[in-house]
Order: sequence, then structure tokens, then C-alpha cells
Amino acid sequence: MLKNKKNFKIRKLVAIILLLTIVQGCGENVDKSEKKDDSVVALSLDEKEETHIHDNSTHTHTGKRIVMPKDAKQLWIFPESKDKLGSGGLLQIYLDSESHPNASAGFSKYELGVGGALPEHKHNKTEEIAYFLSGTGVVISYENDERKETIVREGYVWYTAPGEWHSFQNTGNEPLKLVFATVPNAKHGLLNFFKQVGVEPGKELSNSLSAEEFAKLASDNDLILKPAEID
Repeated sequence: MLKNKKNFKIRKLVAIILLLTIVQGCGENVDKSEKKDDSVVALSLDEKEETHIHDNSTHTHTGKRIVMPKDAKQLWIFPESKDKLGSGGLLQIYLDSESHPNASAGFSKYELGVGGALPEHKHNKTEEIAYFLSGTGVVISYENDERKETIVREGYVWYTAPGEWHSFQNTGNEPLKLVFATVPNAKHGLLNFFKQVGVEPGKELSNSLSAEEFAKLASDNDLILKPAEID
């Protein structure tokens, strides 16, 4: 009888020890799990922070994020005189290689005067995307060396790939207005050409360039004039 009671106490003690061991093991597992979860959370936060920092670093020093009309550089292109735009164009440059050197594209607004037109030309490295705001005009393009004229007005989008001859004319009785992007945002590109030949409204016109000087300035800024056809 005493022996049975002794065995029972021993078994009871062993059971308690086993129970404590199991509980302790569970606690350790929970603690490890919590530590693991904490590590994952910390890693996740670190990754987000690194991504955030990376995103910021790729968009630093690009110039103003918001450019108001008063901040845009305004130029008269081929004006009639220093006091009258006439059939020339009003150019407003919002983004270019000078104001936003790390931007992928330049962005401007152009208003072509009544009866105005640009000479036919092409860009070997630049593509253009234009959206017409108001007015009526004709876009000149080529397909299989055949000259085409397409009427454009408000809401039309015009895409020109590098190497394509093109031009446009104002055929309406009000300014033909459009906004356009130039890709890439090159230092020596279309917008730089306009800055070289343009003048601020009301300012004296610079000395006119010879045909050869004009063609070279254009070519140096990826604007190649189409040779005139002689009948």
C-alpha cells in the first residue's frame, strides 16, 4: 500500500515536471515567434524607408513641380515688329532643359497668329506630342513621300516621330493655340532654337540672320529645314 502511494507521488511529480517543461517550451516558441514578427515588421519598415528615399533621390533638383503662367518664359517667334506679333507665334516655355534639367520632356504652349505658318522641317532625335486648344489650322505631314494636309481644331492630338517632315498653318480667323511636349528634353533642341530666335514681347528685335546662319542655328538644335523644291 505504501509502495503504491510512493509510486503515485513519483508519477505525479513527473507529470508536473513534464507539464512545466511543455509550458516553458510554448512560451519560448511564442517569444521567438513574436521576435520573428518584430523582425519582419522592422525589415518591412526598413524596405519602405529605403524605397521612399530612393523615390525622392530620383526626383531631386528637377525644378518647380508647379509652374504658373507668370513663371513661364514668354517669347515672340517671328513677330511683325517689336510692338506687334502679327502672324508670328507667342511661345510660353514651362519646362525645358534649363528650368528642369532632369525632366524627360520639355513642355510649352504656342499660339500661332492669324495667317501664320512654320516652315516644313524635321527633327532627327526629337519627337513631339501636341494638343490643340482652340482655333483651326492645317497640319502638314508625309506618308510614303506624299504630302498630306489634315485639318485640326480643338481636341485634336498631333504626334510627330523623329525623322518625319512636318509643319502647320493657321487657317482660321483667331490664334491657333496648342500645348506640346518635346522628348527628350535636350539642351540643344527645339525649345533652345526658339529661345535663340525669339524675343521678349516689346523688346527690340535682334539683327536678322542670313539664310545660311538661320539654317545652321536650326540644324544645331535638331531642327532640319526641308529644302525648297524648285519647279
